[in-house]
Amino acid sequence: MPKPHVSDEKIEILLIAIKELRRVHSHISNAYDQLRIKALAMIAGEVAIVSFIFASDGANDHFQIPHSPAGRIFLSIGVAFVSLAFGLLVTSITSGLWPVPGDMDEIEQIDNGIDNRYDSIEKFLKFLRKDYLEANRLCMKIVATKAKRVNWGLYLLLAGVIILMVIKLGGPHQ
Repeated sequence: MPKPHVSDEKIEILLIAIKELRRVHSHISNAYDQLRIKALAMIAGEVAIVSFIFASDGANDHFQIPHSPAGRIFLSIGVAFVSLAFGLLVTSITSGLWPVPGDMDEIEQIDNGIDNRYDSIEKFLKFLRKDYLEANRLCMKIVATKAKRVNWGLYLLLAGVIILMVIKLGGPHQ
């Protein structure tokens, strides 16, 4: 069996690497989408819980502001936590620049024959691999930042809702 040309082996390795990088990019993109869906679900839940806490069914079932200074401080903390959670969750669903591998301008130039930097398959595959690596690193940073926002939003939301529920259901407010 003839030994393959060294360049053919490099091309095959580059193709395998690009295939794996595409898979990783797809996984990162999916994680980004899932974070946004979780944040939207938590925002909807937060609106429902806050509506329940501050809603009034009748004469005796309404949210009463505590009369004691400690109660008012806890109420303020609970409202601040819920508000901060809302802000973090909203900022975690905002759209931003999502890096996509494969610089469209450079690929278009190759197609038009304007650019001679990629006069071989190997050079172009190296460019594409580098582009995937850079895009994946940037995407990972974006996902990590949004994940921290969603986590902190969840923690603040839980703490704020617990405080507000204790105030609402904690008995007489004097």
